[in-house]
Amino acid sequence: MRRPIILFAAVLLLAGCGGAERTAAPSPSSPAPAAGSSWMDGFCGSLIDFAKIGDFRLPDFEQDDVASARNVMDEAFGVFAPGFDNAVTGLGNLGQAPSAEADAARKSIVDTLTPIRDKVLAAKAALDAAPKDDKAAVAAAAVSFRQIGSDINDMPDPFQQLETNVSLKTLAAQAPNCKKLPS
Repeated sequence: MRRPIILFAAVLLLAGCGGAERTAAPSPSSPAPAAGSSWMDGFCGSLIDFAKIGDFRLPDFEQDDVASARNVMDEAFGVFAPGFDNAVTGLGNLGQAPSAEADAARKSIVDTLTPIRDKVLAAKAALDAAPKDDKAAVAAAAVSFRQIGSDINDMPDPFQQLETNVSLKTLAAQAPNCKKLPS
């Protein structure tokens, strides 16, 4: 499961949210590029917690130790839930995109991540509602987590449009939050 998550983070970075070529700075009297940079800053800011998913490693635990397994599931959902939720919510709440391509990229990512986010939040809520020593709830959470991993592996590359859109790469180079994403 780690490979695709790292791939998504790497693809995002290749899309320009960290290492894009610098272009001439826009004229201060040109509000459109500044608005585009601001929008892109919000775009990348929405993905900061999502990028952290790529760094997460499921800790080892004893299969028969319910408390240890519960802690691992709590930790995993503690990374995945805000990662997916902040990405979907943040991207969904962005204002007017600077271009049709930018809006299409946002919509594509939101459409791809929303069903997985919903599964993550539902599985986390079910685990949170269960008693700490509920072995069946922990097992169900592990099954859900495996399915979520499978969904991540099977989803189309949500960042493909960012790889090919030069204008988005240029905006990303000017957006501070894009520089906060892992390189």
